Amino acid sequence: MTCSGDLSDLTARLDELTRRFGVPGASMSVLRDGVVSNAASGVLNIETGVETRSNSLFQVGSITKAFTATLIMRAAGEGRISIDDPLQSLLGFAVGDGEWAKAVTIRQLLAHTSGLDGDLFIDTGRDDDALARYSLKCKSLKFVCPPDAFYNYCNAGYALLGRVLELVYEGCYDDVLRQYLTAPLGMDRSTTRPEEALCARVSAGHIVDATGAASLAPYTPLPRALGPAGLTLHSTAEDLVRFGQAHLSGTAPLSPDLCRAMQAPQVDLPEGASWGLGWKLITANGVEFFGHDGGTIGQGAFLWMCPSRGIAVSLCANGGASHHLWDALAGPLFEDVCGAAPLVEKLPVAPCADMTPYIGEYENEGVRMKVSEEAGQLHVVAVHKYFSMPDTEFKMVPVGENRFRATIGDQDRVVTAFYQPDTNGKFQYFSAGRVHQRICRGDGHA
Repeated sequence: MTCSGDLSDLTARLDELTRRFGVPGASMSVLRDGVVSNAASGVLNIETGVETRSNSLFQVGSITKAFTATLIMRAAGEGRISIDDPLQSLLGFAVGDGEWAKAVTIRQLLAHTSGLDGDLFIDTGRDDDALARYSLKCKSLKFVCPPDAFYNYCNAGYALLGRVLELVYEGCYDDVLRQYLTAPLGMDRSTTRPEEALCARVSAGHIVDATGAASLAPYTPLPRALGPAGLTLHSTAEDLVRFGQAHLSGTAPLSPDLCRAMQAPQVDLPEGASWGLGWKLITANGVEFFGHDGGTIGQGAFLWMCPSRGIAVSLCANGGASHHLWDALAGPLFEDVCGAAPLVEKLPVAPCADMTPYIGEYENEGVRMKVSEEAGQLHVVAVHKYFSMPDTEFKMVPVGENRFRATIGDQDRVVTAFYQPDTNGKFQYFSAGRVHQRICRGDGHA
């Protein structure tokens, strides 16, 4: 399907593709040539049949990290902090168990390079001091790798950045976010408080089984303390585009310098993209893009921008193959305007003669990865430790030196990597977005 410059058929395309990819409901917003176009399709809840509209709220997951990063950069721009400050100097105590704890900086947390083992999903209550209590629990976090060694996606790191904002602006994170960011940008529907979301047209998450049948996702209370990392923000596709537009234009309460700084590469990723200060960065066909994806249980969201063309596209969906929906919708839109799209290249298979160095078990705070070989491919079983999630299984094919391409759920461009072989040639780290460290048996062997 092609996408013309005319966006009048946006709703029709969304209707067609949500049906194709089994998405119960979705909302989309496009900023192009200074004009915002919206579309909505399907239902917010398959049991109630409430229709999706452009003003419907969805959980936007980790896109919230870009909001948290923006507020941190705003505080730095006001001279309240420096992003190269040690976290300890702002919290009053060191986070992490080990020799690197006192040296972790705000910049490293923004860029996911602190090395902290960051999937600490614990509930510290619903009161305004939830983040304060959570940050104390982080004193005992392990380092899964040294700071600045690798990119290691870290939810706890962004929760800690939220705590920094509370201290700097003297208020709870939810109020700081509203007062200094969402309200000034006119994002009137966005909220981190579920009791407010329930008063609006709000989406429920859905799980799709192997036959393609959708059902409501099981109710799972999400910890308030992880709000700055993405577990509490509800927003609309149009509100997300308002946020993206502010980053494209550098308008108040942001600034052009702040926006450019957030788009500066900090660390390379295995698939060839990079990470900035709160944004993922992709260069395709010489065109630069920045953005963030997000997901909670049964919901997915996407927000991507092209600074040189002034286009921003967002999508919120409540189940099904939302990544395929995004690729099919946003890809042609960006290609039309930019001559390229912010989609990671699907790297071709490159033969690997010996899989032995990669085989073993790797672990971090949230997941244990069991890596074995089956028919010339690496087979992975991911055992999840939180939210009662079932094990995830996927296969990986080699695409380069110590790099493998995987299909996880409906994501078919995931690139993983192995790092640091020991004297026996066995790799000590497995990176699948998050770094996992090889587990050794009691006799010291892997």
